[in-house]
Amino acid sequence: MHTLRICDDSDRISQGVDTVQMQWPSLVPKPNVGVIQDHGCSPRWTKYCRFLETNDIPYAFYDIDSAQWLESAQAFDVIVGIDSCQPYYLEQIRRKYYVIEQHLHKRCYPSYANIVLYEDKILEAYLSELHGFPFIKTYVFNSKCEAVQAAARFTYPIISKLVPCSGSIGVEMIKSEKQCLAVIKKAFSRSGRKMHVPYASQKNSVYFQDYVPNDGYDVRVIVIGDCVFGYYRKALEGDFRASGMGVVEKRELPLDAMQIARRVNHLLKSPMLVVDLLRGNDGSFHIIELSPICRIDTPEQLHVDGKPGVYIFSDDGTCRFERGRYWVHELALKEYFLDKYILGAQEGGKQE
Repeated sequence: MHTLRICDDSDRISQGVDTVQMQWPSLVPKPNVGVIQDHGCSPRWTKYCRFLETNDIPYAFYDIDSAQWLESAQAFDVIVGIDSCQPYYLEQIRRKYYVIEQHLHKRCYPSYANIVLYEDKILEAYLSELHGFPFIKTYVFNSKCEAVQAAARFTYPIISKLVPCSGSIGVEMIKSEKQCLAVIKKAFSRSGRKMHVPYASQKNSVYFQDYVPNDGYDVRVIVIGDCVFGYYRKALEGDFRASGMGVVEKRELPLDAMQIARRVNHLLKSPMLVVDLLRGNDGSFHIIELSPICRIDTPEQLHVDGKPGVYIFSDDGTCRFERGRYWVHELALKEYFLDKYILGAQEGGKQE
């Protein structure tokens, strides 16, 4: 496994890209922000820094991996960013964000609640069932006996997913009860079911989703306040998976898909929510998964008639398209400050 490294693309992210500005209330002191430099070739931290510099918000880098992370955190009012989506990093940052928010009484973006949801398909399924989101019918078993009984009732094919997984890694189509039982047997074995990461296994848990015949596309909808971005991802010929395949189409988004995503975020209240959906052969949209964070490679996350821009929704549910090129991470950070930090400060510092 290769070593993760910090990339700096700050010299390439401003050309032809709209700045994201906000009006900061004069009675609310600007926070001192600690920025975590994330790993990977599409860094978020450079966009966060650009936004903070544009709006004259003081910041310094914060090393959450350091043995002095707890002492260092006390110098900041807000911690911004996560360093990686690798499972071992998520374990670490969930623990530390919990302490920072609940015991140091600092704010974090993404919040502890967002980090818990990130890359946890099981939690997504639980919340969707609770709130009635149109999530594809999902079955999570922590009992081998119940899983085996369900395998006899399933209509095949059915989809098996490892948790965590992304970009279609760990996602497979199960075509028979025999194949399903083999997955269950391995997951409930002493060593568990081998995963795509060498240090982890799927142990005493299985996750299945109904297979929904569809038009061959996933629709990714990115909701940030009243703004919506998104695009289509096409499955390769002979495959049912679109995520991670690299075939992207940017064109007008369906209104009903955007409305579903906005309705979900009305309940989850994430500064940014990414909702992946597919359209079944009956024409209805089904949620595949949710995420409060995603990888962004370009400031053009939506095209309409070949033009980059954003949908902006009004209170009555109608929307208009406006041209522009934005780093959505900047817009999400603005939404965070407006909704979580400034509003909280004006209400007496209530912690979200």
